[in-house]
Amino acid sequence: MDSCTAVAKIPPSPVSQSVCAVIVTYHPDPDFGNRLQRVTKQVSQIVIIDNGSTGSCIEQIRNLAGRRTIHLILNSSNEGLASALNTGIRWAASRGYRWALTLDQDTIVALDMIRSLADVFQWYAFPDRLAVIGSNYRHKLNGRVGWDKGIGSNGAPGREMKSVLTSGSLVLVDAFQAIGGFRDEFFIDCLDHEYCLRARANGFRVAMTSKPVMEQRIGRLTEHRLLWKIVCTSNHSPMRHYFMTRNTVILAQEYIGKEPGWILGYLWSWLKSILLVCLFEEERLTKIKRIIRGCVDGLLKRTGLNNQFSVQL
Repeated sequence: MDSCTAVAKIPPSPVSQSVCAVIVTYHPDPDFGNRLQRVTKQVSQIVIIDNGSTGSCIEQIRNLAGRRTIHLILNSSNEGLASALNTGIRWAASRGYRWALTLDQDTIVALDMIRSLADVFQWYAFPDRLAVIGSNYRHKLNGRVGWDKGIGSNGAPGREMKSVLTSGSLVLVDAFQAIGGFRDEFFIDCLDHEYCLRARANGFRVAMTSKPVMEQRIGRLTEHRLLWKIVCTSNHSPMRHYFMTRNTVILAQEYIGKEPGWILGYLWSWLKSILLVCLFEEERLTKIKRIIRGCVDGLLKRTGLNNQFSVQL
């Protein structure tokens, strides 16, 4: 049984008392309460920032907040993932928490997630320079480990990384305040990469757990056969492709001189994903148009939001 489905009771980590979980919601599904319970057992406090949910969804969130040690912040509209995370982490900082655990609403955390993250902190040679400790993960669709090349090959609980996913990240509040929060104008995509690269540029470091300690959904993942290989596509909406493209182009311009190897590798992966969009996804023409527009806006560093866009988290 893997760590994300284990039911055995895990002793609380001493680190948990200094952690506030920050969860951003946007029309969560009915099973959100069960996922939330797995987090509640591991941290001292939870703050939920809802980005404009309505109807039964907001009623569900209010009921959950009323039964647990949860602080609820309700935004009247979708202000984006970056802005919501910044609001939650600043709230945690105002209450004296040292760490903020950032989570998506659909992430399923392992019952030993915090203990595993704490192990990485204690293992790292310069723990006070760790701005972010990320969580390795399994894909919900196929159970594949997100990062398995060179991870934990020496028996270490973690390894240093250039960037990690936003969800499942233990963010050092002092570093957050020192370098500034997530970039609001990025809205939803690439904000994790930009934050990690900016932290590294400011002398901080980023690490990740060796073992997967959460299950994560990356878009609406589907598998396809391409020649002799099985490839995956995320099936993001056209507007998600716009944000991914625009922010990727901005990121590349700003960090190609500081992190050339990572940027070139990321651009290569992004170009391959566009090819897969053209081969396998629906709404191909609309998505390509949004990708082209994202390239233009990214090159010109135009980051304003158009109100006609409807972006789902």
